[in-house]
Amino acid sequence: MEPLKHKFEADQVERLEDLARHSMQALELCASLGDFQSAVTKFKNRKDIFERAVQGLRQALPVSMYAFYSVDGVDFDIDPEHADPPENWRYIRQTVDDLIEKGLVALAFREKQTLADRTRDGRYSLLIHALATTSQTYGIFFGFLEKGKFEASIAEKITSIIIKLTCYALENFELYQLVQQKNETLVEKNLQLSRSEILYRNTFENTGNATIVVDAQGTVIYANTQFSEFSGFEKEVLSDSKKISDFIAKNSGGRVSFSGLPTAAEDGEQAPAEYVFENRSGGKKTVFLKISPLGLDERYIISFTDVTPIKEAEKQLEFQAFHDPLTGLPNRVLFQDRLKQAVKKKNRYPAYNYGLMFIDLDRFKAVNDTLGHHVGDQLLIEVGARIAACVREVDTVARFGGDEFMVLLENVHDKNCCDVVSQRILEKFQEPIYMAADHEIIMTLSMGVLVSTEEIAGDADVIRLADMSMYEAKKQGRNQVVYSHKISNKEIEEKLYLENHLQRAIKNEEFFVQYQPLMDLDRNELYGLETLVRWNHPELGIVPPNRFIPIAEETGFIIPLGRKIVELAFRDFAAWRKQYAAANDLYLSVNVSVKQMLQSDLAEDLTSMAEAFGVPLDYINLEITESIFIDDMDRAVKTIAGLKDLGVSISIDDFGTGYSSIKYLNQFSIDLVKIDKVLIENITGSPTNLSIVASMLDLCQRLNLKAMAEGIEDLKQLEKLKTMDCKFGQGFYFAPPQDKSVVEQHIRRKIG
Repeated sequence: MEPLKHKFEADQVERLEDLARHSMQALELCASLGDFQSAVTKFKNRKDIFERAVQGLRQALPVSMYAFYSVDGVDFDIDPEHADPPENWRYIRQTVDDLIEKGLVALAFREKQTLADRTRDGRYSLLIHALATTSQTYGIFFGFLEKGKFEASIAEKITSIIIKLTCYALENFELYQLVQQKNETLVEKNLQLSRSEILYRNTFENTGNATIVVDAQGTVIYANTQFSEFSGFEKEVLSDSKKISDFIAKNSGGRVSFSGLPTAAEDGEQAPAEYVFENRSGGKKTVFLKISPLGLDERYIISFTDVTPIKEAEKQLEFQAFHDPLTGLPNRVLFQDRLKQAVKKKNRYPAYNYGLMFIDLDRFKAVNDTLGHHVGDQLLIEVGARIAACVREVDTVARFGGDEFMVLLENVHDKNCCDVVSQRILEKFQEPIYMAADHEIIMTLSMGVLVSTEEIAGDADVIRLADMSMYEAKKQGRNQVVYSHKISNKEIEEKLYLENHLQRAIKNEEFFVQYQPLMDLDRNELYGLETLVRWNHPELGIVPPNRFIPIAEETGFIIPLGRKIVELAFRDFAAWRKQYAAANDLYLSVNVSVKQMLQSDLAEDLTSMAEAFGVPLDYINLEITESIFIDDMDRAVKTIAGLKDLGVSISIDDFGTGYSSIKYLNQFSIDLVKIDKVLIENITGSPTNLSIVASMLDLCQRLNLKAMAEGIEDLKQLEKLKTMDCKFGQGFYFAPPQDKSVVEQHIRRKIG
């Protein structure tokens, strides 16, 4: 009995020693857990935290294997996240599946304390504990311990302590990571904000335009150096004391008055508008004012572009467009517009009548050739002044071209009124004209007159009828007046003859094309070719375009004729591109009438012909006149947009003599401007022409448009244009319109 007692006591002592040892280990472990919980900054990821937890467990417990499973916070499905060693994953998975079936996993999540169990094969004791804090569940821990080498109750307590500390470490780690991420984001945003502020200030100061920032009341908050110089006020004076309205002239001469800043409902950039800007000293300039929301605190950035030089050039161009540069009288374009209005008024108000006079100088060529062009120019100036002196202010006297003048008499009662004016003009020219160098000239006139009481016709027809009457006056001996209703029908019959033959000529292919080289002046090489139509009539021979094009326009035959011209040109162009490599970068330019643009499906025609002949539309240029914008603005916009979508480039022909306006260049996608030969021919002798051409070239450069000079006829003109940085040109100096066989020679050598 005594030995049994001693054995029991020995077992008790050994058990107490084990308890004491485990307790000491647990105390030492708990002492070190503070660092484990708090030093989250040393962890790089969740795996580090898991491994640190297992390291702590293994200091007190015989952990052979372990596994951490993560949990889906929505469906509470668990998936293995970390385990050791990897070769035991299959065994661990099977064990976990058994525990799920037994309900121990769900119990561990619910109880949030350490649960004990054994593996199915009895090899390991199991400790299960949910990874959860009071606010969040992260997963579950499975510990595989060697059997019989630990005190179960102590093992469960140690596991509970370490796993709970692990959960708080996870929570602190995630919070730390979130704070770090937000701090990094904040630092990056501050850095970006600093960079943006520097960029904004540099951009604002160096924008190139006078620029200010204003608040919702229009008070200036910031102003750059350019605006300070533009306005005449120092920056310190501008800020918080001046408003944008202080700089908008009260009387803008009919221009748009300042309407204030956009409202909140008008979010987005405002289109630039034209205003008169008044600086500190009262000086006025025309500006484009552009307002854009700054994007914060209801502030706006406003930039001012000084367009005063351009507007002045536009005024010059406008005058040149509608007035003859030699005599200062209205030109053909302005006269035709006023005549068009008179014809419309007559159609609307039958009681209204007008008179039209077509005047041509008799034997002017002889005077010009004998006494020289300078005397001839002075003579034309005097003729214009004398005719203008014979009519009322409401009437219009125009130089129609060369030595031709036109007179529109407004609101006449009958033919007798025209008789009075025509006789007054003839009498005026009975007086000699005294020129320089003691030249005394008696100049007579031939006049054709149309009175709307006798003739009812369209504006183009009445000009032709007056023109025919003038030629009849010349036939009858000159220096007299012939009324259109009294002439024979011969001229009218000729016009009808051409009209009747036009359609047949298109079908019989009597029309052919010639090409005039378009030159790159910088490289002195061929840039492109302009297509020009000719009519080889079987009876009349070569009919000039100025005789059949107006008739084609009136009758509507210009549409099939224009289609035929494009077809002929595309066929030649395609052949050249296949035969000559040098032709692959040339442009083909085709003149297009207003009716072609507005009354036919030009885009569809070009597309089908380009596909048929294999011509790339990127190398096709269409030349249009500015009158297209007058006839039908909306249709013109849509047509040009459709053509641009195809890749076709657009140029304005005869710029400077028609309805020239910067707004057409600004509002529409124009690629090239052709400066009319009337301006070019006097560029070396007329300071006015030189100044206007220079302004036009400068304007094109500012608007990023190509500019081409028409009618270059001598080397002096070419050299002058080159000094003005004109890039492109055409004219008889390089070559007249030529047949395609001659053009091929230019293509082969790629020069003029």
